[in-house]
Formats: sequence, structure tokens, C-alpha cells
Amino acid sequence: MRRGKDVLPAAEEDLKAAEAEGVRIETEAQPIAVRVEGGKAIGLRCRKTGSAAPKEKSVSGPGPAEPAAHEVACDLVVVAVGQKPDPKVFEGTPGVKLTATGAVLVDAETLQTTRAGLFAAGEMQAGALAAVRCVAAGRDAALSIDCFMRGVDPASERSPRPKGNRWEPLPEHAPRQARVQMPEAAPEARKTDFREVELGFSADAARREAARCLSCGTCCECGLCIDACEAKAIDHSMRDEMQEINAGSIIVATGFDPLDPTSMRPYGYGRYANVFTNLEFERLSNATGPTGGKLLKRDPHDRSRFTEPPQSVAILHCIGSRDKNYHEYCSRTCCMYALKYAHLLKDKCGHHTQVTNFYIDMRCFGKGYEEFFKRVQSEGVRMVRGKAAKVEEKDGRLIVKAEDTLSAAMLNVTVDMVILCTAMEPRTTAAEVARTFGISIGADGFFLEEHPKLEPVSTATSGVFLAGTCQGPKDIPDTVAQAKGAAAEALALSTFGKVSVAPMISSIDPDICIGCQACIGLCAYSAIEFNSRKGISEVNEAVCKGCGSCAAHCPSGAAQIRHFTEKQIFSEIDGLLAG
Repeated sequence: MRRGKDVLPAAEEDLKAAEAEGVRIETEAQPIAVRVEGGKAIGLRCRKTGSAAPKEKSVSGPGPAEPAAHEVACDLVVVAVGQKPDPKVFEGTPGVKLTATGAVLVDAETLQTTRAGLFAAGEMQAGALAAVRCVAAGRDAALSIDCFMRGVDPASERSPRPKGNRWEPLPEHAPRQARVQMPEAAPEARKTDFREVELGFSADAARREAARCLSCGTCCECGLCIDACEAKAIDHSMRDEMQEINAGSIIVATGFDPLDPTSMRPYGYGRYANVFTNLEFERLSNATGPTGGKLLKRDPHDRSRFTEPPQSVAILHCIGSRDKNYHEYCSRTCCMYALKYAHLLKDKCGHHTQVTNFYIDMRCFGKGYEEFFKRVQSEGVRMVRGKAAKVEEKDGRLIVKAEDTLSAAMLNVTVDMVILCTAMEPRTTAAEVARTFGISIGADGFFLEEHPKLEPVSTATSGVFLAGTCQGPKDIPDTVAQAKGAAAEALALSTFGKVSVAPMISSIDPDICIGCQACIGLCAYSAIEFNSRKGISEVNEAVCKGCGSCAAHCPSGAAQIRHFTEKQIFSEIDGLLAG
């Protein structure tokens, strides 16, 4: 072989196994001719390469002499030929470009050739590859073909692959143990047949090899977390169990879901490395985040690596909020945390950092909020009234395209980082929770309170209260205030020891009821039950809310609303008409 052992692309164990079986490996030798006698090979002429190879001739005189050839005796020669792509298969195919080596030119991410709908993978695209690399490239090409057939951008459904070594260093307390050696057949025995060389572990050897595992991916019950937890909140003896709790009141505080802007393609989230959502930037600026609290931008080619502080940042307001295509309501918190992010960028990255806010209009409605807005402006933060329309990437930087509504001019602002202030959305399980607790849901998808002014934390179901963003978008002070209100309402029920029932509730006259049970299916609060012994329907006064659905539908007229009977209503009408 022409190379030395130190640069030979072969596994060390394979070289040792070959030498143990008597294979002589002659390095830095280049075959130049096969010597033949009587129609049979009898030897192979070689010359030295590497350090003994001839150098280029100098201008002043001839170079060193050609190294002497030597001969290796043999009676069989096996030629290992190289491989290269065959460009002839694309003759007559328009639109396909090839590289200088004859390989097909493709997009590095989607593997699509310069002709739309034609994809290439494996050695035809990248030259000589290992089999597993070819299989991986074929899978990527298949994913791109599937996206192409469905009319979807292939890049939108492919997550970036981690690069480099992701192994963590071995813990210092872990004992270092050598691998258990795999028993092998003797070289004299294995070189004459095709039996397996590795004989396999014995039961004892397998146990010893398995005992080396540190269980890095799962809990090994070492108990160190129990010692480290100051709150003593860890109990390894606990098991999953179902509990039934009798409660007189329930506070629903299921929170919200952040909008996923991946589907909002113009903003480039998921495609461009330095487009962050508000929560991602919050995590980045946290001391326990991936950068230790330092505000750094990502490497566009390796998203797992953070490089340097951004010199310019754009903060886009109302992403998914106040938008008829997504959510028409205001998420209320975006303006203030956008100002906070601008302040953090100026504070951590330096006052020379250019920060631009693209907004529809600022809503700084809380105590001290307007003053903070003016402070941020005094720090040099640029405020552009106009919603950003698109984010593009060029030469590793981002270009924000937006309209300045004050000057009616189109802007192209080049930045290093973009922060998307995304909308608050109702939880995906809101409908299921609403059915469980008998809560109504508004048109925006959030839970509906009993009255927006008089009963902001109560619901249509007695004893069930709302707190936080499950009722609607709000910031932390409002959430805390509503949570305290809900807790006070729940505490009041238990303190009184009895429940006050409104007088205007339904009642069913047992002498008139025919037992048709039509009212049972109409009741939204499950307050009506059928008494099979009496053959009539009865109202649970503690549950009834007096909505009147049963009274309006009852075919026999047995269901009425107390203090709102037909006789009383007609008397009121007569009085109004007489007046």
C-alpha cells in the first residue's frame, strides 16, 4: 500500500487481526508492474513512496535519482480499483449540473439537484462514502421528495443535526475499568475457514462488562440528589397513584400556551438560527441558561454554538396577536417585556448595540410602565411604528422588512438577531377542562367568567373559580391579584359553613309534571334529576342557576322560575301597558 500505517483509513483491531493471521503489510510501496512467466503471475514490482518518493526537479539541475524498484513474489494479484460517478447517466437530461469531479450538484440541505423534482444522494452526489452515510443520505432525499410531492418546503420539516462530539466527560468519582476482552479463535485455526472470529462473552464476562455501565441516561438510585435537595422534596419510594379529593371549591389556573411561530413562514423562525421567540430569549438571558446569562448570537452553521454578542437586534411586537389571521385579541404583556429585552440588551451588550422595536402601538398601562417606556427611549432604543412584514437572511445576517407608518416609508433593517413577541394562546386542553368543570369558553378560547365586572373570578358553576391566564391574557401583577381574589372566594365558602342560594331558581310543580324528562337534557348545570319513585323531575336547588331553559321548554308548564312565574310576568306587562 502507498500509505503508512499512521494514516491508513483502517481500524486498528483489523490491522492487528490481519497481522496475527500472517498477513504481511508492506507500507509506502506503489505497484508499477506485474511480472508474468508462462501466462502466470510470479511477482509484483513496486517502488517506494512517502519520504523516499522523488521530489520535483529544481531549476538549477536534475533532481534526485528515481528510487530503485523491488519485487514481491506472488502467484495471485487482486486489484482493488477506485470508484467515481458516471456522468453519462445524465446525458440528455436538461437542467442538471455536475461538479468538476463528475458528481451531481445538489442543495446541501434538501439534496435537490439544479432541476426541480430531481434529487440525488449517496456516492453519485458526494463521491466515495461509507454504506451508513449512503443510507442516511438516501433517507434525507426521501424526506425531501415527500415534501416536494406535498408542496411543502423541505427545509421546514427537517431539524438540524447536532455536530461534533456530544459525549460528556466521565465523572471523577466513577472507577475506571478496562474493557473485558472478547475471546477470539486462534489465528492458525481461523485463517483456513470462514467461521466467526469472535467467540462471544461467557455469562461471567458479560456481567463484568455490563457492570462498567454508569447508567448515564437513567436514575441509578445513587441517592445523591436526596442529599443535595435542601427542601427535602425528593422521595424515591413514591409511586404513581390515583387520588380522589373531596373539595368544596376548585380554583382553575391552567395557564396558557405560547404561540408557535413556525407556521408563520415570513418571520423565518426555525429556518434562521438567530430568530428567537420571547421565551427563548428569556432563557438565553437567564443565569442558568445555555450561555450563563450572556447575550450571544448563534453560529448560523452550528446552532448549538454561541459566538459573540449581537451588534444589532430587532424586536417584533404582536406576532400572532391583533391579527385576524391568528388571534384578534391583544396579549397585553408583549409591549412591556419587549421594552425589558431592549433594556437588557443595552445593559449586557453595551450601549453601542442598536435595538429596534417594530410595534403597532405601545400599550404601557400599568403602574410605572409609562415611565419605564420613556427610560428605554432615553437609552437610545429605536421605536418604529409599523408591523414587520418579513425576515430574510443574507450572508449570515438578518434583514427585517417593515413599513414605518409615520413616514409611510419601507424599511430594510439589517440585524444580527430577531426576537419575536408571540401571542398567548388558550391551552390545548381548555375544552376538556371546561367540560369537566362545567365552565363556559369565550370566542377567544379562554375560560369565561360569570360577569366581567361584578364576578371576575367566579364561573357559572358554583364553587369553581378562575385565576391567571386561563381566563385571558394578563401580566404577573394582574395574575397575582386575580389569584388572591379566587383564593378569598374559595375561603369564604368554607368559612361560612353554608351556601347561600339565589331565590330566582327553577322549580317544578309535582302536580303538573308528566315525567317526560325533557328538562333534564336541557339543563346546562345538571341540576335536574328524575325521581323514579314519584315519576317526576326534581330540581337540585343548590346547583340550579335559574337560567330558565327548562321553564321555556316544558310542554306541561310544570317548570317555572321562582319570582318570575307567568302570572307575575303578565302582571308586570299589564302594569307597564296601563302606565
